Amino acid sequence: MKYTKILIDQKGRKYIFKNDDLHTKDGMIKADEINKCEVGETVKTHIGTEYTVIYPNITDMLQKAKRGPQAITLKDAALIAGYANLHSGSRVVNSGTGSGILDIFLAGIVYPEKVLTYEIRDDFAKIAGKNFERFGIGNVEIKIKNIYEGIDEENLDAVILDLPEPWLVINFAAEKLKIGGILISFSPSIEQSKKFHGALNMNFLQETFECVLRNWDMKVVRPCSRMIAHTGFITVARLISRNKKLKF
Repeated sequence: MKYTKILIDQKGRKYIFKNDDLHTKDGMIKADEINKCEVGETVKTHIGTEYTVIYPNITDMLQKAKRGPQAITLKDAALIAGYANLHSGSRVVNSGTGSGILDIFLAGIVYPEKVLTYEIRDDFAKIAGKNFERFGIGNVEIKIKNIYEGIDEENLDAVILDLPEPWLVINFAAEKLKIGGILISFSPSIEQSKKFHGALNMNFLQETFECVLRNWDMKVVRPCSRMIAHTGFITVARLISRNKKLKF
């Protein structure tokens, strides 16, 4: 993947370079000057303020992505990717594309394989598509389809769901996952998670948890007064068989 460049000022403010003259609060920078810069080099605005040119990392992308529906946070995306056991070449289906935030995260991990992402709303798919284009991400395929009606892909390493009724996808996922593959549901409500858990059978080993993130202010060596607390529950289910019929 070839990412666009971003420019950062001395206070850490970030600007996305869109291959056009860049207008900042400190003045304008010609597109030709930015294009000439290698990452790590600096370029000056017309009034002499310096900006450093770098490629965006995943945090930059999530901060600068256009938002539509409520987006998943980096703390949850990182846990989902880790528990899904994803790596380069993994085959993953995601459903509930929204703004494409999770897909952006997953695309960098499974590259050069594609992320297949299911979305039923055209307006959300358009927002996600613009975000992928904005950051030069070419290995995400958006499918305008209701995943409650089935999964097209075979031999999957992971299926990830951010849906109101994820339990409706369990049987489809069990058919299309490899043995040992991972089914993950992210739900803001514990009642959703409970119902998803109740619909899993003995073919799956599962656990549910949430992630609470607390930053520290190292100038005074104490926790920051604000924190990212509850955002949702993550249920991880590992497919170990297709033969067992008993419920947990």
